[in-house]
Amino acid sequence: MKTDDISPWIPASAYLFGFALILTAKIDLLTTVWPMRPTDMAWRYAFLGLSAGYLQTPTLGLGLIAGTAMWQKHVLPLRAVGVVCLLTALTLVGVMGIFALDVLAMRQLRPEEAQAGVLMGGMFQEVKYFVATFVFAFLGHGALKSATVMAKDLASRPRKPGIVAAASRPAADDREARTVQDAE
Repeated sequence: MKTDDISPWIPASAYLFGFALILTAKIDLLTTVWPMRPTDMAWRYAFLGLSAGYLQTPTLGLGLIAGTAMWQKHVLPLRAVGVVCLLTALTLVGVMGIFALDVLAMRQLRPEEAQAGVLMGGMFQEVKYFVATFVFAFLGHGALKSATVMAKDLASRPRKPGIVAAASRPAADDREARTVQDAE
């Protein structure tokens, strides 16, 4: 089965489902922490702690979009996934630093018997951020590299004629062969 034999509804639904995975996770997170108060350290600590748990679903969505784009040889969505993933990885590096500082500050506000739990929970979330950062970085790098190779490959292939094609002129070799036959 060739890519041309596949109904366009299948890749379109895969793209749509990938976007749905990304958006529903973001909507769920935002409705959980609404109203936003990023200057409030307790709110930021809770938001960043919860965010670590919401990273897997958007990652699956981006992976699905990247896989579909590679399967269908769609360069633009693959590049978009690459850029989004690399920007997300860079953002997560900053988030890890901010969250680590918030964990240390929140730990000081808790009674002594609860401080170890705050620290352990924060470390667990940091591990999630650390792993997600590498996944986003690798997925982004791979998507951009694959999109570049794919674009070069697609550019080097001969184009298929459309529905309306002009009649082609015989090649120079064919004309010379006919001239020789006519002369004999």
